[in-house]
Amino acid sequence: MPTLTLDEIETLCFDALRRVGASEQQAYAAALELRDAEAEGIRNVGLGYIHLYLKHLACGKVVGDAEPAIVKTGASATVVDAAHGFCHTAFLHAEPRLIECAQREGIGMLAITNSYSAGVVGWFVRRLAQAGLVALMFANSSKAVAAHGGKVPFFGTNPLAFAAPRAGEEPVVVDMATASTARVNIVRAAREGEPIEAGHAIDENGDPTTDAAAALRGAQLPLAGPKGFGLGLMVDILGGVLTGGHCSYEASMFSNNEGGPPNVGQSIIAIDPAFYAPGFVEHLEQMLTAMTDGNDVRVPGERRGALRAHHAAHGVEVPDALLEQIAELSQS
Repeated sequence: MPTLTLDEIETLCFDALRRVGASEQQAYAAALELRDAEAEGIRNVGLGYIHLYLKHLACGKVVGDAEPAIVKTGASATVVDAAHGFCHTAFLHAEPRLIECAQREGIGMLAITNSYSAGVVGWFVRRLAQAGLVALMFANSSKAVAAHGGKVPFFGTNPLAFAAPRAGEEPVVVDMATASTARVNIVRAAREGEPIEAGHAIDENGDPTTDAAAALRGAQLPLAGPKGFGLGLMVDILGGVLTGGHCSYEASMFSNNEGGPPNVGQSIIAIDPAFYAPGFVEHLEQMLTAMTDGNDVRVPGERRGALRAHHAAHGVEVPDALLEQIAELSQS
């Protein structure tokens, strides 16, 4: 199994995306996020996810030459049109203004409309935390999860993320789906013929199942029942309704080539803690020390940071079969 450096992974992704029709601007942003997913050990939305990017570029679900544009601004608000390109590209286009607004007004909000899958939502908020900001993000996705008490897919896995800056450490990063497990975990289990744990899915008849293939024909379940349902609803409102994009049930599926651009959305809130009270980072460090002192507690974001350092020094092992798949899709 070959070992690739993070630079080589980014170049691999960039070149593959370019060959299928992505502009340099679009390929750069998506490759950067894919690189970081691999750096943090999140293969299922790193190189294990790029096949969807390549297929969707080829079929037009992602517009390869889209040019994001800021279409509306306020004192602390920005709306950026992704033009059905990668949302990472739209975010990078508007990120400087979002940071400026947060630093000037104490808070800034960015809405991304006409957008696509966000991949690792922690990627966005971590960047803002590295700029000294506290950040929240909401990203809706195509339907996969039943509403609490429902029997059919209605919400996406609808991830949300939070990040906060630390003193000389990786930011605190909380990155979670509002489904009980990520969709890609069930897809992987179905592909490998493995069962899933009970409580994650129902079949086509609404009955609980541990059969991954039956789960894909049925629906996933929300995290913690009604609580996850409420969070998923909140993400769909903030990511879809508020941005003018599709709700989960209206969006074309991320998992196939049918239906045109999914037209989902993302909302990102950035807060400058210095605006509200002095000593934010110092106080946070005191709290984290109290939380972890004498306990087997890991601060969210620490594991990802450790993997980043390890993979930066030692590279990432990538299966030959995965490299062959990427080469085949990018050449066709």
